[in-house]
Amino acid sequence: MIKKLDGIFVVPGEKLGVVEEFDPGRGTVEVDGIVYSSQTGTAALDPKRHVVTVKAATGPPVVPEEGSSITGIVEKVQEKMAIINIVVVDGKKMELPFTGMLHISNSSPRFERVMGEVCKPNDIIRAKVIDTSQRIPKLTTIGRELGVIKAYCSRCGNELVLSGRILRCSVCRNVERRRLAEDFETETEVPS
Repeated sequence: MIKKLDGIFVVPGEKLGVVEEFDPGRGTVEVDGIVYSSQTGTAALDPKRHVVTVKAATGPPVVPEEGSSITGIVEKVQEKMAIINIVVVDGKKMELPFTGMLHISNSSPRFERVMGEVCKPNDIIRAKVIDTSQRIPKLTTIGRELGVIKAYCSRCGNELVLSGRILRCSVCRNVERRRLAEDFETETEVPS
């Protein structure tokens, strides 16, 4: 029981053991001889001092806010908008993906006819959050550092490579168009 407790994720009210096994430390509480977690986090044992503690889960949850820089995976593309699974906010990986929306009017400094020329499903994009007043944050890829940072062929699924100004599939040689971030060809940051 005691060995299994070290390093496990616990929530408030979770029974950690009894005072005969160890004393309650930071992040725990003792009620009628039973030690409970008083916060969400990771249980830790100090075998020398016979103390159990709970280290709090790091800070408040990461959520996209207006002005946040995000990295996301394009989930769905319609004629005038794309649904983005936001996986990184301001450099911090999110526990669960957050859904964002990129409208064609916020996708490029020049007029784009169809969203499929801006991004396609499975592409990885860097964007900024411009509005969180609705349930789904609105995104923009207008800006030199914003846009697609990794693209995949819509025909065979392999990676697209930039040669000159042409975006070409490394396998089937299919040529496609995207709204690329200026550092597209050197980008290696891919959320896993």
